[in-house]
Amino acid sequence: RGDLIQVVSATGTLNPLVLSPVGSQVSGIVWKIHADYNDRVKKGQTLVELDPALFNAAVAQNEANLASARADVAKAEADLANARLQAGRARALAEKRYISQADRDTAIAAEASSTAAVAGARARVQQATAALSRSRLDLKNSVVLSPVDGVVIARNVELGQAVVASFQAPNLFTIAEDLRKMQVLANVDEADIGMLREGQPAQFTVDAYRGRRFAA
Repeated sequence: RGDLIQVVSATGTLNPLVLSPVGSQVSGIVWKIHADYNDRVKKGQTLVELDPALFNAAVAQNEANLASARADVAKAEADLANARLQAGRARALAEKRYISQADRDTAIAAEASSTAAVAGARARVQQATAALSRSRLDLKNSVVLSPVDGVVIARNVELGQAVVASFQAPNLFTIAEDLRKMQVLANVDEADIGMLREGQPAQFTVDAYRGRRFAA
C-alpha cells in the first residue's frame, strides 16, 4: 500500500507579478542614460535624457511666435481704435450731409474689418500659446522618468540611439515593481486542465537551481 499521486506538469516562464514598461512620448537622440540592469529605481527618478537641443530650439521659436502674435494684437487694437474714430467722424459728417453715404459706409466697414482683425490676432495668440505649451511639454518629456518604484530588468536603449515615437511609444526599460511577488505563466494541456482545482498544492523548478523545488 502507498500513496498514489497524479501530477499535472506544464512548462512556462517565471515573471514578476507587475511589470511596468517605460517608453518615450517624444522622438530624439539618447543623450544620457541614468539606469542599467538590476538597478533599483524610485518613482520619478530620471532614467534617460534625450538630446534637448531641438526641444530648446522649438521652445525658443514658439516663444518668438507668441511675442509676434501679441505684437499683432497690439497693432490690430490700435488700428481698431483709429477705425472707430474715423467711423464716428463719418457718421457725424454724414448726418450733416458733409460727406456721401458711400464714404460713411466705407468708414463703418473699415471699423468692422478692424474688429475682425483684432479677433483674429487674439486667436493667433491662443494658437501660439498652445504651440509654446506643447513644445515645453515635449522638452519636459525628453527626460524619461520612472513611473514606479522597482528594479530594472530590461534595458532596450543605448547612448546615441535614435528614439522614434511616431505611432507608439518605444519600450526603453522594463521595471519590475516587486520581485518578491512572482508568477509562473504556463500553458496546461487540455487533457489535464479538468483535474486542476483552486487550492491544490503546486511546485515549480527553474533551470538556475536544478534539483530544488519551490513552493507555489
